[in-house]
Amino acid sequence: MRTTGITLQELMNISILNRAKVISGHQGLDRVVRFVDIMEVPELKGWLREGMLMLTTAYSIRHDPAILGELIYTLNEAGAAALAIKPARFLKEIPIEAVNASNECGLPILEIPPDIPYMDITQPIMELVLHRQAALLRRSEEVYRTLTTMVLENSGIQAVGDNVADLLQAPVGVIDNAGKIIVSSPQDYNWKTTEHAPLSWEINLDRRRVARLLVDKPKLDEMEEVGIEQARLVLSLELMRNKVAEDTEHRLRGNFIDELLTPPLMSRHEAEARGSKLGMNPQHLWEVAVIEGEDEPNQESLTALLELEARQRGVTPHMEFRSNRAVLFLPTPDYRPGIDDTEKPCAWAKTVDGWLQDSANRLGGFRAGIGSPVQLWNMHQSYGEARNALKVSVRLYGSRTTRFEEVEVYHLLGESIEDTGFAALFERKLGKLCQYDQEHAGDLLRTLFYYLESRGSLVDTAQRLYIHRNSVKYRLERIRDIVGFDLNQPREQFVCHLCLVYYYLRQDEQEG
Repeated sequence: MRTTGITLQELMNISILNRAKVISGHQGLDRVVRFVDIMEVPELKGWLREGMLMLTTAYSIRHDPAILGELIYTLNEAGAAALAIKPARFLKEIPIEAVNASNECGLPILEIPPDIPYMDITQPIMELVLHRQAALLRRSEEVYRTLTTMVLENSGIQAVGDNVADLLQAPVGVIDNAGKIIVSSPQDYNWKTTEHAPLSWEINLDRRRVARLLVDKPKLDEMEEVGIEQARLVLSLELMRNKVAEDTEHRLRGNFIDELLTPPLMSRHEAEARGSKLGMNPQHLWEVAVIEGEDEPNQESLTALLELEARQRGVTPHMEFRSNRAVLFLPTPDYRPGIDDTEKPCAWAKTVDGWLQDSANRLGGFRAGIGSPVQLWNMHQSYGEARNALKVSVRLYGSRTTRFEEVEVYHLLGESIEDTGFAALFERKLGKLCQYDQEHAGDLLRTLFYYLESRGSLVDTAQRLYIHRNSVKYRLERIRDIVGFDLNQPREQFVCHLCLVYYYLRQDEQEG
């Protein structure tokens, strides 16, 4: 706790100083006096302290009174409270340089009658300071005892917040680093409509800011500031306990999910029972999204995005980070027929794709595969589909986000086709085109694939290849010349499409 004191304005009201005068620096009368000292030499640097009231007769500068102006600046830089002078004996008057410096800095100069001994000044001042400090220490202990008892009795962070609000007689809130309200007292207080910016203090854990304490009050007195310091400490303890609980629950959910994904598979009854205890609602449909890139995803950014979306949807998802991959387990309430479509949230695939498209999220180099919505006990199915969707997407499209249902037939094709049969068919149909690409570093195979995927649209093909549509037309003419058949014939399109899917799905094996 910071050492407190008495303001100059309060000191001027004690009887021993009722004949003292404020010569200059009146705007600094709210400065706080914490210590009293006597100036014997003009060299003050190195031993001045904040809150010091300096007493002097100006004896040490009697031959050069102009130095007093420099001393005022030195005192102000050190955070001193004021300079009290007995000028009658060694100074005829306060130098104008000192008065100007005092008014400029806001450091008051007090003129003390020469008949008042220093002891009569220092003793009552220090008695007041020490009395105030003792009162604040008692108050600090009282507040700390009350708040820590609430923590030890596991009263909860809301009860702590309510107690602090009652102590300060003002609304109190705690927000996390994303601006989310962790606790508010009153609970329904609207922090966005405060008349003035609320007072704010950091709450730290392990030397990192984890939250901010807000108080909707223009200013605090010393007693309230003591309460704030103790509140910050106790709130940090409460947040630490909450974090430990959250980390433990997250770890238990992770273990539970590992068992859901790993044979032998968990029974439906066990999955429902354990999922309910861990906040993973078995009444929801669950889909798995696998986000992958060359580097590790930004955990802080992705966690913040998922938490925000979860709050808006009113669900409890889960996320695991594994090397260069993030695996998201995403719940959606099982909406029954008759529910208005406007009440349904947008598909998770659209949300995830929006995250990857937004450059501010630093996920530009990542792709995502998303499995089908399944029951909790069938999570392994959606996880496998998400990984397969990602693999197919990378080989065929290179798109940001791919749902398994979009590429399911290609995955089945890749799993079932015989290499020898399709290899021979590919060679007959598109072997010359593949050889041309290899010899000329061309991209005709990919152009034909996108052309067939887009059902013959020149515009869509050009957009996928990032070239002009006239370039697409030129490439298609070159393809016709090389393969020697009509690309507009439906049967030829079907066969070529299958051959290209086979080629790209098996490209890694062929290259190996």
